[in-house]
Amino acid sequence: MFPELDGMLPALLDVLGHVGTGVTVVADRGNGFERWYSNPPAAALLGYSVEEMQAIPPIDMIAAEQRPLVTLLSASLRAGQPVPPALEFTAVHKDGTPVPMEMALGHFSIVGGLAYVMVIRDATAYHAQLSLLEADRIGLVGALSAGFAHEINNPLTSVVLNLRTLRRQLVSSLPGSAQPQAMRHLDDITISAERIASNVRALQTLATRGATAAIDLAAVVSGALRLAAPTLEPRARVIRKIFPVRRVNAEEARLGQAVLAILLFSGSGFDAEVANTTNQIEVCVEQRDADVVLEVSDNGRDLAPSETQHAFDPFYRSPARGAGVGVGLGVARSVAAALHGEVTLAARPGGGAMITMRLPAAA
Repeated sequence: MFPELDGMLPALLDVLGHVGTGVTVVADRGNGFERWYSNPPAAALLGYSVEEMQAIPPIDMIAAEQRPLVTLLSASLRAGQPVPPALEFTAVHKDGTPVPMEMALGHFSIVGGLAYVMVIRDATAYHAQLSLLEADRIGLVGALSAGFAHEINNPLTSVVLNLRTLRRQLVSSLPGSAQPQAMRHLDDITISAERIASNVRALQTLATRGATAAIDLAAVVSGALRLAAPTLEPRARVIRKIFPVRRVNAEEARLGQAVLAILLFSGSGFDAEVANTTNQIEVCVEQRDADVVLEVSDNGRDLAPSETQHAFDPFYRSPARGAGVGVGLGVARSVAAALHGEVTLAARPGGGAMITMRLPAAA
């Protein structure tokens, strides 16, 4: 029943089954997936008995629209690409209804390919947990930010209107020789006030939940950069390469939170106490085929193996990168996955880190 598996593994899988954890083992030799084992909780998630599940090809239990992607992913993993520690996908229940699933993935080599040990669960519960986590870390901050932005906006609007009135009065009543210097001072004050207003609008956008719509990722990134500037600019020079791109279907507040989390993770790769003119963060937004891509790379601290492996895990905190950000990249990945996209983290050639968010463009 367990070909090529170590003798201790069946006992371990049975223990997991007794505590209600869904486990399945699938082999991939390039000729379709072979199901080696499924325990009762795994079968029950999709409404089957173990015997019924064993008789159904694994690929047939994945939503039809995702099967080509799964096939491509399996080919890349057999070719030596890193196996992700977790995946989200949509399975098909026995009654035909879609079931969002979240899967932790382990693997080992077998003759002709790979075998995967998968711990699976209904992603509805996972997303509920993540939503609570976001409420604690992001939702609360968002609520406070919305109130704070409102309190700033009221007096700020009055300041900007009065500056414009003052300018008209100075033009009409101030002697011509005194006007240039007075206008320069007034313009400096007006520009600063309008910059504050722009930042407050960006803050309100991130703090206020809204409906899904066709969103300009380039505009969202520009707004997030304004908010992150006080954190990023003392640490590194920010290079912007933001090109016109097609829109993406998203909720602007959540997409903005994902972008801000990526920017802050990149900025945390530098020592906040030591300014260095060679420090750089490059922010690129561009169209790549049918995808809209945000790529943030930096020449900061190299990624530790544990950071590469666990940076997307909920509650994970690195003592170096991402310190103080908490679940940032986990939230970014969750937002991207909900939009049928992805977020990846990799070492940057030459040192540092590269974070890539890829989203499908709206039709």
